[in-house]
Amino acid sequence: MDDPGYDPFGGPMLADPYPFFALARERAPVFRSEAIGHWVVTRRADILAIFKDPAAFSAANTVQPVTGLSERARRILADGGWGLVPALGNNDRPGHDRFRRNVGRVFTARRVAALEPFVEERVHAALDGLVPRGGGDLVGAFLEELPARVILHLLGIPEDGAALVREGANHRVPFVWGRPSAREQEELAAAMVRFWDYLRAFVAERIAAPRDDLTSALLALRDGGGRVFTLDEIRSVLFAFLTAGHETTSSLLANGVRRLLEHPSAWRELRDDPGLVEGAVEEILRFDTSVVGWRRRTLRDVEIGGVPVPAGEQVLMLLGAANRDPGAFDDPEVFDIRRANASDHVSFGRGVHFCIGAPLARLEARTVLRVLTRRLPDARLVPGQDHGFVPNVAFRAPRRLLVEWGSGQRA
Repeated sequence: MDDPGYDPFGGPMLADPYPFFALARERAPVFRSEAIGHWVVTRRADILAIFKDPAAFSAANTVQPVTGLSERARRILADGGWGLVPALGNNDRPGHDRFRRNVGRVFTARRVAALEPFVEERVHAALDGLVPRGGGDLVGAFLEELPARVILHLLGIPEDGAALVREGANHRVPFVWGRPSAREQEELAAAMVRFWDYLRAFVAERIAAPRDDLTSALLALRDGGGRVFTLDEIRSVLFAFLTAGHETTSSLLANGVRRLLEHPSAWRELRDDPGLVEGAVEEILRFDTSVVGWRRRTLRDVEIGGVPVPAGEQVLMLLGAANRDPGAFDDPEVFDIRRANASDHVSFGRGVHFCIGAPLARLEARTVLRVLTRRLPDARLVPGQDHGFVPNVAFRAPRRLLVEWGSGQRA
């Protein structure tokens, strides 16, 4: 079908892509976008079929740059010893099965649950300094940094690495899913190398002095479990946790607070009944997902929604469009924290590549919303603000979230 005007890098879509998503679902559910060289898919049923058919759709391209790298950027990566290898989200079978099985051996439900007190303590600590001000940018104040601190704690990385984690995540999004210029690519590639160097040094430290953290547990598999992973593979797993785990969760938190404050009655409902928070998190994931688009590549000639797509083609699944598909959700444009089937969203993917970090993201979101609605019960958005969305095809969240509250908030 003809491209209905897909432009994720600017214009109205950058501020609000959902009207376009609705238009595309109706008029061009599968179309070829020459702007990014991908087939774009919008309907939930078609996206579910792609997720559930790894034999026909490869995940190897998920973290390859959408915009081809300049020769200079490639050289910076090569000279810097860039060693990222396929691990979890960007790996196909049988390699993916090996990673998923063995990472799952140490990234357990018990390890995730044990993080909840740490998360709650960090939220309270941030609010202790913020509440007396009567307002501020919640993203800059703590919604962006909190997931970085949680991942650092999980992996055992010293907290002075938080700035580098944020830099790595913030550079990775435009580098992989954006449209940087050749000069920007060089700067971003240099930042990626710095991040990789940090991981190389950190892994060496943990080899010399293991501790009770996820990194040491992964290294124990290498040393005592039949050498399951190489060092570059372990660094690649850490890279995935530190970048995707941070970016997706910080975006979930920012999207969630924004949407709840846009619907003050929902904020009040959570304040009065914390038992609603689990459903609220699922509705946030459905209504305004952190990952609006995710990628695959066809391994053979296929049909997507009746449209023939040749082998070797890039595919972009618009998860944000699928999550508001009227074929799956009643009144999909309505934000409803009591929606019975909100968890039917595809924000964490489906099938063999279902997001391994989903339980941790949900735990952080539930904890943040419970604490925020209790301590800032009368919070409100500052009207007319620019949220500062980053132009890219995958991740979407406000980079600024100006919020006000009264003097009666809970200190």
